[in-house]
Amino acid sequence: MVSAVRDSILTGYRRDARAWWVMLMQRSALCVCLWLSGISLLSAAELQLYTEESPPLNFSRDGLITGFSTELIQQLAVLAGDEVRIVLAPWTRGYAKAQGTPNVGLFTVARIAEREKSFQWVGPISLSINRFYTRKGSGLLIDSMAAAQPRQLVLPRQWYSYQYLADQGFRNIYTVTSAERMMEMFRSGRGEVLAASDIALPDLLGLVGMTPDQVEAQWVFLLHESYLVFSPTTDPAVVMRWQVALDEMKRDGSFALTFQRWFPSRSLPSRLLEVSR
Repeated sequence: MVSAVRDSILTGYRRDARAWWVMLMQRSALCVCLWLSGISLLSAAELQLYTEESPPLNFSRDGLITGFSTELIQQLAVLAGDEVRIVLAPWTRGYAKAQGTPNVGLFTVARIAEREKSFQWVGPISLSINRFYTRKGSGLLIDSMAAAQPRQLVLPRQWYSYQYLADQGFRNIYTVTSAERMMEMFRSGRGEVLAASDIALPDLLGLVGMTPDQVEAQWVFLLHESYLVFSPTTDPAVVMRWQVALDEMKRDGSFALTFQRWFPSRSLPSRLLEVSR
């Protein structure tokens, strides 16, 4: 009995030591990269990073904020050496804060032309295929943007897909305040067409008890990368420190491990392993 307890304790010590050693090596490599870039790790920042309920990238579970992007951000904070507070809030609040308040960031943010000058960007951290979906058996064929325009879409106004489609000339979009309301209207038929990313689709359908086999994939209207963003008034050295930390995670394999843990059935796009320098 004593021997078993001792072996268990020793195993735990070895596991903790390995984790400590890996983190030390990551930290050392990051320090070298930052030194070569002329950036200091000594001036740690206190950062407030906003996010929203958008599984599986960022969401709350049992009172904790989790998700692929959230876990990635937590790892980056350790590597960059900054104090970070993650705040789960409505998208509009976080978006407004990240546009004008120093040391404030937001994730996970689609990088589209309309947002380019509003933030400082760290990434990419995810890649999404956005397409139109219809209910199976509806008889609708959406094989172009023109075919989708006369159809009734439902979208939260704060979503990037609403912003993008509105800029493409879509006028037949009924705006709602939440993803739940959007999905209720799609399920009932009040929304003919759903616009969603491949990553978010299963969770969106799950909000109203639907499954992927109840919808038909239609026209792809947008491919986009998503990022962590910082406000324009945040010190650029902080932003660069986080980008270098992300690059190091992509080099040492820890980014790939995190991705595979959250998306075991998906292939990691090679684009997400590219580094900034």
